[in-house]
Amino acid sequence: MREERNYWIDVLQKRLSRRQALRAAAKAGLGMTGITLLGCAAAPAPTPTPAKAPSAAATPTPRPQPSPTPAVTAPASAVLSYAADPTSLDTHLDSTRSGVGIHDLIYDGLFRRGRNPKLDLIPCLALSYRTVDDLTWEFKLRSGVKFHNGEEFNAEVVKFNVERQQDAAFKPRYITDFKDITEVKVMDPLTVRIISKTPDPTMPLKFIQSMVVPMKYVKEKGNAILTTDPVGTGPYRFLKWVKDERIELEANEGWWGWQKGAPWEKSAVIKKLTFRPIPQDAGRIASLRTGEVDIFHPISVEGAKAIKDDPNLEARYVRSASSPWIGISQLEPGPLRNKQVRQALNYAVDVDTMLKTIMAGTAERQYSAVGPSYMGYDPNRKPYPYDPKKAKELLAAAGYPNGFEVVFDNPERGHPYQKENVQAIAQYLAEVGVKAKIVPHATAEDFSGKAKQAGTGPVGLIYGTRGTSTLDPDFVLYQSFHSQGSENYSYYNNPEFDRLVEEGRRTMDQEKRVPIYRKALELAFDDPAAIYLWQWTYEFGINKKKLPSAQPRLWLMGLYDYGPTGP
Repeated sequence: MREERNYWIDVLQKRLSRRQALRAAAKAGLGMTGITLLGCAAAPAPTPTPAKAPSAAATPTPRPQPSPTPAVTAPASAVLSYAADPTSLDTHLDSTRSGVGIHDLIYDGLFRRGRNPKLDLIPCLALSYRTVDDLTWEFKLRSGVKFHNGEEFNAEVVKFNVERQQDAAFKPRYITDFKDITEVKVMDPLTVRIISKTPDPTMPLKFIQSMVVPMKYVKEKGNAILTTDPVGTGPYRFLKWVKDERIELEANEGWWGWQKGAPWEKSAVIKKLTFRPIPQDAGRIASLRTGEVDIFHPISVEGAKAIKDDPNLEARYVRSASSPWIGISQLEPGPLRNKQVRQALNYAVDVDTMLKTIMAGTAERQYSAVGPSYMGYDPNRKPYPYDPKKAKELLAAAGYPNGFEVVFDNPERGHPYQKENVQAIAQYLAEVGVKAKIVPHATAEDFSGKAKQAGTGPVGLIYGTRGTSTLDPDFVLYQSFHSQGSENYSYYNNPEFDRLVEEGRRTMDQEKRVPIYRKALELAFDDPAAIYLWQWTYEFGINKKKLPSAQPRLWLMGLYDYGPTGP
C-alpha cells in the first residue's frame, strides 16, 4: 500500500489532468478507502443542525446526559497511544491533541458536551446557569467536589481560574476568551457571578474547553507545577510521567461523575491508564496487534486497511470539530494583500481530488474556516471550484501575470498526510505561476505563536488549524481571523469582518447570531482569509476485544463525535 500511495504522490507532482488523476487513484485502490473500509455507510452523512449556546432569555438547567451501559466489564488496565507526548499537563497551556485527551481525564470543566446527536451541554462542576442581566451570568456549583489532593472546589476556585486565564504574563491558551471579563463575584461558596464589559452569549461555553485547576496548590507551588504534576477533580488522577516513554493515571474512585445519580454512574471503570507516545503509524499498529496498545490515535488510511480483516481490531473515524487551512499572510505589503490574488490561490488548488486520493474520503470539504457543525455555516454554499484558468486570469488582473515567489511555512502538527497535502498544494500553485518554497518546522516548535509574540510572523503561506468543542464560531473566527485575535497568525485584516464577528459575540439572542456569522463567513469567502480545505475526522485503532464499548473508548482518548450522530 505504501508503494501505491507513493504512486499517487508522483501523479500529483507530475500533474496529470483531473480526470487522469482520479482514474490513477482509483486504479491504485485509494478512492474506495475511508469510511467504507470501516463498515460505515457509504452515503454522505446528513448535515447536522448547528449546536446552539444557551439562550440568554431563558434560565435553563442542563439536562443530565444518560451514560451508555457497557456490554462487558471494563478491563483492569488499558494502554493508549498518541503520536507524541503532550507539551504540558497544564490544561490552561497545552492544546496538542495528546494534551487535550489527557487533560480531559485529569480535569473537569464546569460543563462538558453530551455524546448524543445534539451535543447538549451537561452539568459537571456547575449544575446550572442563568443570566442576571445582559452583562452578568450566574453559575450554581456542584457541592462536595474535591481535587485529587483533597483541596475543596468552590466559587473562590472558579474566580481564581478565570483570573489565571486573564494573566498575560502566564500566556494561557484561551486568554482571548476571557479578556472581556471585568469581575468575578463570589456570592456564596457555591454561587459565582461573572460580569463582562459587554454582553457575552458564549460565557457557559468557555468553561467546556477551559478546565478547572486547584487554587491553593498552584498558589503554593507556582504556576509551573501543573506542567509536570497536574492535579484536577477529574475521573483519573496523575501518577507518573516518564518523558517520551509513558504517562500513568489511576481511577479517582471518589469522582463525582461515577456516583449515584451522576451522568457516568453506570460507566465501566478502567482502574489504570497508561499513555505511550509512538511516533510512527506502523509502530502503533504493530503494538495494537501484539496487545501492547489497546487504542491509539491517529491511524492512517493504509493502517486502517491493514487491520480491517483482523476480527479483534477495528479502525474508526468520527468527525472532529477541527479544520485545517492555509493561512495567507497580510503582514507585509505585497501580492498576498490583494483580494484577487487570494481568490486565485483558492481556485488554483484541487481540494476535491486531494480529498478523494490523499485523504481517501476521510474528511469533509468546506468553504470556510469552520465546518458544518458550527452555527452560521451554510450547507448550500459551494467551496471554490478547481479552476486554474480562472486563477491565472485573477493573477494577471492583480498585476502578477507571471506569478510570484512565496514562503510556505509548514509547522508539523501531527495531522494525517500533512506533508503530502502541503506538497500537493505547492505543486498546484506552481502550475499557475506561484512558486511556494516549503519551509518545515519541528513539532516542538510553536512557530506561529513565537513569531507573533516576537512582533513578527509568517510573510507568505502557513499551514494552520483550529477547532473547539464549544462548536461556536466565535471561538475560531475571533481568535484566528479577527485583526486583534491572539492566533491571527496570517494578520487577516478586514474591518467589516471584524465588525460582524464583534456583533456576533455581543448578541445574546442565539437565533439572531446565525445570520451574523453566515454573513461573516460569506465575507471571508469573497475576501479569502485562507485557502480553505476540509473538516477533519478523528481516526483511531482499537483492540475491540479488550475495549468493545464504543463510548468509553472514545472518551478515554478525549474524542467526541462532532458529526450529525453520536458514536
